[in-house]
Amino acid sequence: MSVSDDGDQRDTMFVALAATLVDVTREMRLSASHTNPVFPLTQTQSQVMHFVHQNPGCAPSEIADANGLQRTNVSAALRELKERGYVTSERSVDDGRGIRIHSTVLADTNIARLRRAWGEHLADAWGGRDADGLASALRTLESIRDALGARRATKDFAPETAATRTAS
Repeated sequence: MSVSDDGDQRDTMFVALAATLVDVTREMRLSASHTNPVFPLTQTQSQVMHFVHQNPGCAPSEIADANGLQRTNVSAALRELKERGYVTSERSVDDGRGIRIHSTVLADTNIARLRRAWGEHLADAWGGRDADGLASALRTLESIRDALGARRATKDFAPETAATRTAS
């Protein structure tokens, strides 16, 4: 087997891994929504809610930047989340001009229930596999997540657009 074949096989495996992660995420969302329908949100609303929950007192611009979302989409999601009672906003104590976003007790309770449901679904799917394998899988996925986030945070990262596709 040539070095090129090894590289092709590795690329194929990464494509398969990416597709599998998308499938697992979809299955978790579907399973949790059937057994624990506490948080029926769009993908954008889910991203915003997750970030707000993890980063209390964040600014809308921080939410947009961290999630690769348009600020107008974040504003719309925040409006809808506020109407549902999942987030609150307040003026920044620093300058009085900025807005700071917080999740509500209702949202925190629902997120905790949803995460428990996710954990139960994954535990059922994991079955009797060994705990060392679980710890290893978790470390690997966390490492991949962190590396992808770090790459996206660099100035060199620029998502492909129609303009960049036609330029190359």
